[in-house]
Amino acid sequence: MFQIDMTYFLLFTLAFFLLNLVLLLASLDHFILVLIFLDLLLLTNAFMFIVYTMLTGNAIGYSYALLVLGIAAADTAVGLGLFLVYHKATNLVSIRL
Repeated sequence: MFQIDMTYFLLFTLAFFLLNLVLLLASLDHFILVLIFLDLLLLTNAFMFIVYTMLTGNAIGYSYALLVLGIAAADTAVGLGLFLVYHKATNLVSIRL
């Protein structure tokens, strides 16, 4: 078995988090893209918890990762429901006013 330096995983996750944050702020008028980038932000947080678990050997990171994934699923379900109601009311896809 070989050892992997976890700093690469942490740097990759941080870069991916910051990229998603910039893309989220750049696409605030497109509701579907906001949901996608918000879910990707939550997934990078779950990945950080898993890397934390690998570094410390403590299983609490897996529990937090599952909690974050559940929150991401609920966020997507509620967001898509709101989007469908908005689309039926206005017959528009963009949320730009």
